[in-house]
Amino acid sequence: MKRVPFLLELIILLVLLLVVPTSIITYYSSKSMLEYSEEEIANSAMAKLESNSDLVESVLNNIVRNVLQIVKGSTFNALKDADTYTKLNQDYSNVSKAFEIGDALDEIVNNNSAIHSAFFYLDNADYLISTNKGIVRLEAYESIDWLEDAQTQMSGPTGVWYPRILTAKTMNEVEDGTKLDVEVISYVFRLSKLVTSTKGTIVINVSENEICKYLNSSRFGTEMEGMLIDKNGIVISDVNKENLFRELDEDQYIKSLIKGGLTSGFEYISNKSEKVLYTYYRTSFNNWIYVAKYPMDKLMEKSYSMRTRYTLLTIVIIIVGTLLSIFIASSLSKPMRKLIKELKEREGVEYEESKSELAFIANAFTQLQQQEDNLHKLLKAREEETKSLALHNLMQGELTNETELEEVKKLFTFNHYMVALASIDNMNSYLHETNHDIRSYHRYVLFEKIEKSFPEGYNVSCVRYIGGMIGIIINMKEYDHSKVPRTVGNILTIVKNEASQIMGYTVTIGVSAVHNDYEGIKDCTIEALEAVKNRLVEGRNSIIFYKSRNNENRKYHYSYNSEKKILNYLNTGDINSIEEELRVIMNDIRSISNITNDNIIFIFNQLAGATIKYMAEHNMNTNILVAHNSNIYSKLAEFDTLEEIEIYLCELYRTIIERSNQNDEINETRYWEQIMKYINEHYKEDIVFEELAEKIGISYSYLRKLVKEETGKSLMDNVNILRIEEVKRLLLHSNMNISQIAKEVGYRNVQSVNRFFKKYEGVSPSDYKNNQ
Repeated sequence: MKRVPFLLELIILLVLLLVVPTSIITYYSSKSMLEYSEEEIANSAMAKLESNSDLVESVLNNIVRNVLQIVKGSTFNALKDADTYTKLNQDYSNVSKAFEIGDALDEIVNNNSAIHSAFFYLDNADYLISTNKGIVRLEAYESIDWLEDAQTQMSGPTGVWYPRILTAKTMNEVEDGTKLDVEVISYVFRLSKLVTSTKGTIVINVSENEICKYLNSSRFGTEMEGMLIDKNGIVISDVNKENLFRELDEDQYIKSLIKGGLTSGFEYISNKSEKVLYTYYRTSFNNWIYVAKYPMDKLMEKSYSMRTRYTLLTIVIIIVGTLLSIFIASSLSKPMRKLIKELKEREGVEYEESKSELAFIANAFTQLQQQEDNLHKLLKAREEETKSLALHNLMQGELTNETELEEVKKLFTFNHYMVALASIDNMNSYLHETNHDIRSYHRYVLFEKIEKSFPEGYNVSCVRYIGGMIGIIINMKEYDHSKVPRTVGNILTIVKNEASQIMGYTVTIGVSAVHNDYEGIKDCTIEALEAVKNRLVEGRNSIIFYKSRNNENRKYHYSYNSEKKILNYLNTGDINSIEEELRVIMNDIRSISNITNDNIIFIFNQLAGATIKYMAEHNMNTNILVAHNSNIYSKLAEFDTLEEIEIYLCELYRTIIERSNQNDEINETRYWEQIMKYINEHYKEDIVFEELAEKIGISYSYLRKLVKEETGKSLMDNVNILRIEEVKRLLLHSNMNISQIAKEVGYRNVQSVNRFFKKYEGVSPSDYKNNQ
C-alpha cells in the first residue's frame, strides 16, 4: 500500500484551511452585499416613487386650486343665459366675459407645462370656450360626449379626474375620418350653486405623457417603468402606451396588489428570464396606486461588478496562500518526517499499514497507548488478584507469604474481626438463569454497595468465596457486644434487600462471632458457614448470627419410629399417612434446640437409604427416585429449607406408590413370560434358578413366589413336567432306548426318568409305551 507523504498531507491541510474559510467568507460576503444592495435599492426606489407621486399630485393639486380660483368671481354669472353662439355674440358684455374666461383658462395652461388644453362648456350651449381654439361651436371642437360618463363618477363638489383619449381634430374632421389622438387625464369640475348660479363644466386636459415624465423621473435612469393605476385597476399613465386606460390582465402581481389593499411596499419577482423589483405606493389622492418596475440586472450592475472583483481578489489570495502554505508546510513538517522515519526504522515493533502518514503516526501512538493501557490493566488486575487471593487465603487460614500478609495489614488496621457469608437462595436456579458475565457484574455491584454501606470505624472488604458465596470481612475499631451486632445487622439487612433487587433472588447471610487479630478470621469463616447452614431451619432470606454450641458431645438425633411407619405406609400405599409422618419429623427437628445441619442431613440421608433398601427388596427400579439424577443424597443436599425437603419427599413417595400400583400387574406378566420362555428353552439343561432371577432382574424368592402363584407348582415341578412330556413323545415317535432318552431330556440316569415318570404319569415308561 503506497503511503501519502506527510508533507503532501500538510500542504493539502493548510491549503484547505485557507481555501475553505476564504471561499465561504467570500461567498457569504458577496451574498450579504447583494442582499444589502437589493434592500437599499428597494428602499431608495420606494423613496423616489413616493417623491415622484408627491410631484405628480402637487402638479394636479395646483390645477385644482387654479380652477377653484377662477370660479370664485362673478364672471360665469353673465353667461348663464347665453346658451347659444348667436346670443353670445349679440351682447358685447357676454363676449367680453367669455374672453375673460378664456384668458383665465389660458393663464392656467400657460402656468403649467403639463396641461395640454382647457375649455369651459355651458350646459345645453352650442359652443364652448377653449384655450386651443378659442370660442367655437361644438361641431368645430372635439366631441364632448364623454362628459356625461365623467359626471356620473363625481362623488362631490371637488370634481373628478377622468383619463381618456383626446381627439385633437374637430367633430367635422373626425366625421371626415381624420384622427389625431392624444392621451390626457382630464380634470372635470362642475360649477355648483355654492360659487355661481351658472351651470357648466370646466375641463382641464393634462397630458398623460407629461405625467408619465414626472412619474418616471428617476435617478436610476431609463430603466424605471412607472405607472399610475386608479382604484379600479385601470392604468392612468404608463411608459407602455398600449396599457393605457385598461386593466393589466397579464400582470398577476399588480392584480393581486390592487386586491390586497396594501398602502406601500416592495417585492422582488423572479421569472424564467429576469428578476424584477416592484415598488408600489397607494395615496389618498383619488385612491390612486403608483407602481414602478425595475429590471434588477441593470440596477445590480455595480454590485455584480464589485462581486466579480471580490472573487478575483479571493482567487489571487488563494494562489498566494497556497504558495505560502507549501513553504510553511515544508518547514513545519521536518520534525514530523523525522519522527515517521524513526518509527519506520524501529525494530521489534510492527504497525498497521495505512494510506496516510498522519494515520500511520496516529496508529503508532494508538498502539503505544493500548500497550500502556493493557500494561496498566494487567497491573491493576494483578493487584486485584493479589488482594482476592490474600483475602481468600485469610478466610481459609492459609496465608502463604509476606506479600499477602502485608496486603492484609494494609486493608485491616483494627483488631476486631467478624466474617459474614452471603449465600444466594436457590443457587442452582440462579446459576441456570445467569451467565458468568452477569454473575460477575452482580458481584461487582454488591461489593461496591457493601463496602460503602459501613460507617467510619469499619474496614470492610469483599471476596468471592467457595460455593458462589460472597465473603464479607468486617474489621472494627471498637467492639460493643450490643451495639456492633445491631449495627452490622441493620447494614446487612439493607444489603440483603438490595441484593434481592439486583440479582432477582433472595440472599441468606450468616454472621460469625467477633474474634481478635486476623488469625481468628478462619474461625470467623467457619462460624459464618455454620450460620448459613442453619438456613434449613431458619428459612430463606434471613440474617443468621452464629450461636456457640456448649455441648459438642451430644448424640445424633434420628426418628427410627417414623422411618418404620413411613416404610409400612409405603408398603400399603397410604400417601396421606406418609405426609403426616414427614410433618412429624419436621416438627421434631424444629423442636430440638441447637440441632446441627449435619444431624439434619444425616436424618434425611438415613431415610433415603431406608427407602432405597425397601425398593430393592421389592424389586422396584430406583431410577424413579429423581427425574434426571439417581443420586438422592445430592438432591437432598441442594435444598435450602426443611419445607423444600418435605415437599420433595412427599412427591417422591407419591411417585413410588403410583409407579408401584401401575406396574405391578405389568411386571408380573412380563416376568412370568420371561421365566416360562427360559424354562421352555433350557429345561433339558441343568438350570440354576438364582442366575435366572438375576438375569430377569428380580430376586430368587420373588421368582419362586411368582411361579408358585401362576402354576401352583414349584420351579422344579414345572421343569420335570416339560421333561416327562418330551420323554413321552420320544417313547412313541423315536427308536431311542430309555437310557438315551434320559440323557436327551436332561436326566443323568434311567432311575430318575422312571421315578419322575411314575410320579407324574402313574406308570413306568415301559408300561406307558406298551399300553399305547
